[in-house]
Amino acid sequence: MIDSTDERLIAALRQNGRASITELARVTGAARGTVQSRLERLVRRGAITGFGPDLDAAAVGFPVTAFTTLSIRQGGHDSLVRRLTDVPEVLSIHVVTGSSDLLCRLAARSNDHLHDLLQSIVAMPEVGRAESQLALSTLLERPLAGLVSAADGEP
Repeated sequence: MIDSTDERLIAALRQNGRASITELARVTGAARGTVQSRLERLVRRGAITGFGPDLDAAAVGFPVTAFTTLSIRQGGHDSLVRRLTDVPEVLSIHVVTGSSDLLCRLAARSNDHLHDLLQSIVAMPEVGRAESQLALSTLLERPLAGLVSAADGEP
Protein backbone atom coordinates (compact mmCIF):
# COMPACT_ATOMS: atom_id res chain seq x y z
CA MET A 1 0.00 0.00 0.00
CA ILE A 2 0.89 3.66 0.01
CA ASP A 3 2.53 4.98 3.18
CA SER A 4 3.07 8.57 4.31
CA THR A 5 6.43 8.88 2.48
CA ASP A 6 4.77 7.75 -0.76
CA GLU A 7 1.90 10.18 -0.10
CA ARG A 8 4.34 13.08 0.33
CA LEU A 9 6.18 12.05 -2.84
CA ILE A 10 2.95 11.83 -4.85
CA ALA A 11 1.81 15.21 -3.49
CA ALA A 12 5.16 16.75 -4.48
CA LEU A 13 4.90 15.27 -7.98
CA ARG A 14 1.36 16.57 -8.22
CA GLN A 15 2.64 20.08 -7.51
CA ASN A 16 5.56 19.77 -9.94
CA GLY A 17 5.72 16.66 -12.10
CA ARG A 18 9.03 17.85 -13.57
CA ALA A 19 10.84 18.23 -10.23
CA SER A 20 14.27 16.65 -9.92
CA ILE A 21 15.02 13.92 -7.39
CA THR A 22 16.96 16.51 -5.37
CA GLU A 23 13.96 18.87 -5.34
CA LEU A 24 11.57 16.03 -4.45
CA ALA A 25 13.87 15.05 -1.58
CA ARG A 26 13.90 18.65 -0.30
CA VAL A 27 10.11 19.02 -0.52
CA THR A 28 9.31 15.64 1.04
CA GLY A 29 12.01 15.76 3.72
CA ALA A 30 13.30 12.36 2.60
CA ALA A 31 16.81 11.40 1.51
CA ARG A 32 17.60 11.44 -2.24
CA GLY A 33 18.16 7.67 -2.25
CA THR A 34 14.83 7.11 -0.52
CA VAL A 35 13.01 9.31 -3.03
CA GLN A 36 14.71 7.58 -5.97
CA SER A 37 13.94 4.07 -4.71
CA ARG A 38 10.34 4.97 -3.73
CA LEU A 39 9.71 6.56 -7.11
CA GLU A 40 11.14 3.54 -8.95
CA ARG A 41 9.05 1.18 -6.79
CA LEU A 42 5.84 3.14 -7.40
CA VAL A 43 6.47 3.05 -11.15
CA ARG A 44 7.43 -0.64 -11.16
CA ARG A 45 4.28 -1.56 -9.16
CA GLY A 46 2.15 0.40 -11.60
CA ALA A 47 0.94 2.87 -8.95
CA ILE A 48 2.40 5.75 -10.98
CA THR A 49 1.31 5.19 -14.55
CA GLY A 50 2.86 8.22 -16.22
CA PHE A 51 4.48 11.60 -15.93
CA GLY A 52 2.81 13.28 -18.88
CA PRO A 53 1.01 16.58 -18.58
CA ASP A 54 -2.65 16.71 -17.65
CA LEU A 55 -4.46 18.27 -20.59
CA ASP A 56 -7.66 20.27 -20.88
CA ALA A 57 -9.63 18.49 -23.60
CA ALA A 58 -11.29 21.66 -24.92
CA ALA A 59 -7.99 23.55 -25.03
CA VAL A 60 -6.43 20.86 -27.23
CA GLY A 61 -9.37 20.66 -29.64
CA PHE A 62 -11.71 18.07 -28.07
CA PRO A 63 -14.47 20.09 -26.37
CA VAL A 64 -17.17 17.38 -26.66
CA THR A 65 -17.33 14.66 -23.99
CA ALA A 66 -19.79 11.80 -24.15
CA PHE A 67 -20.45 8.61 -22.23
CA THR A 68 -21.63 5.55 -24.10
CA THR A 69 -22.93 2.29 -22.66
CA LEU A 70 -22.56 -0.75 -24.85
CA SER A 71 -24.30 -4.11 -24.71
CA ILE A 72 -22.11 -6.81 -26.18
CA ARG A 73 -23.25 -9.69 -28.37
CA GLN A 74 -22.56 -13.12 -26.87
CA GLY A 75 -18.84 -13.97 -26.99
CA GLY A 76 -17.74 -10.58 -28.31
CA HIS A 77 -16.26 -9.00 -25.19
CA ASP A 78 -12.54 -9.43 -25.86
CA SER A 79 -12.65 -8.55 -29.54
CA LEU A 80 -14.81 -5.46 -28.88
CA VAL A 81 -12.45 -4.22 -26.18
CA ARG A 82 -9.54 -4.67 -28.64
CA ARG A 83 -11.43 -2.72 -31.32
CA LEU A 84 -12.35 0.09 -28.90
CA THR A 85 -8.76 0.29 -27.65
CA ASP A 86 -7.71 1.10 -31.22
CA VAL A 87 -10.02 4.16 -31.31
CA PRO A 88 -8.02 7.11 -29.90
CA GLU A 89 -11.14 9.08 -28.97
CA VAL A 90 -12.16 6.32 -26.54
CA LEU A 91 -10.54 7.63 -23.35
CA SER A 92 -11.67 4.91 -20.96
CA ILE A 93 -13.52 1.61 -21.01
CA HIS A 94 -15.17 0.22 -17.88
CA VAL A 95 -16.95 -3.10 -17.35
CA VAL A 96 -20.17 -2.20 -15.55
CA THR A 97 -23.16 -3.80 -13.91
CA GLY A 98 -26.73 -3.22 -15.02
CA SER A 99 -28.39 -3.45 -18.40
CA SER A 100 -25.16 -2.74 -20.33
CA ASP A 101 -21.75 -4.36 -20.35
CA LEU A 102 -19.30 -1.51 -20.98
CA LEU A 103 -19.19 2.20 -20.24
CA CYS A 104 -16.90 4.27 -22.46
CA ARG A 105 -15.83 7.90 -22.11
CA LEU A 106 -15.33 9.57 -25.48
CA ALA A 107 -13.74 12.84 -26.60
CA ALA A 108 -14.66 14.52 -29.88
CA ARG A 109 -13.81 17.67 -31.84
CA SER A 110 -17.47 18.50 -32.51
CA ASN A 111 -20.96 17.02 -32.36
CA ASP A 112 -20.52 15.91 -35.97
CA HIS A 113 -17.25 14.18 -35.06
CA LEU A 114 -19.02 12.51 -32.10
CA HIS A 115 -21.81 11.35 -34.40
CA ASP A 116 -19.28 9.78 -36.80
CA LEU A 117 -17.45 8.19 -33.88
CA LEU A 118 -20.65 6.70 -32.45
CA GLN A 119 -21.67 5.42 -35.88
CA SER A 120 -18.34 3.62 -36.21
CA ILE A 121 -18.71 2.10 -32.74
CA VAL A 122 -22.26 0.83 -33.23
CA ALA A 123 -21.18 -0.64 -36.58
CA MET A 124 -18.74 -2.94 -34.77
CA PRO A 125 -20.19 -6.45 -35.08
CA GLU A 126 -19.83 -7.18 -31.34
CA VAL A 127 -22.08 -4.27 -30.33
CA GLY A 128 -25.64 -5.31 -29.67
CA ARG A 129 -26.95 -2.00 -28.36
CA ALA A 130 -25.56 1.41 -27.50
CA GLU A 131 -26.85 4.36 -25.53
CA SER A 132 -25.03 7.68 -25.27
CA GLN A 133 -25.17 10.76 -23.10
CA LEU A 134 -23.52 14.03 -24.03
CA ALA A 135 -21.82 15.90 -21.20
CA LEU A 136 -23.04 19.50 -21.27
CA SER A 137 -20.35 20.65 -18.86
CA THR A 138 -17.87 19.14 -16.43
CA LEU A 139 -18.32 20.39 -12.89
CA LEU A 140 -15.64 18.25 -11.26
CA GLU A 141 -12.81 16.16 -12.61
CA ARG A 142 -10.06 15.30 -10.22
CA PRO A 143 -6.93 13.23 -10.60
CA LEU A 144 -6.51 10.14 -8.46
CA ALA A 145 -3.34 11.66 -7.04
CA GLY A 146 -5.58 14.12 -5.21
CA LEU A 147 -7.31 11.27 -3.41
CA VAL A 148 -3.99 9.88 -2.22
CA SER A 149 -2.89 13.35 -1.10
CA ALA A 150 -6.16 13.90 0.75
CA ALA A 151 -5.21 11.09 3.12
CA ASP A 152 -2.18 13.18 4.08
CA GLY A 153 -4.19 16.39 4.60
CA GLU A 154 -3.32 17.87 1.18
CA PRO A 155 -6.06 19.63 -0.80
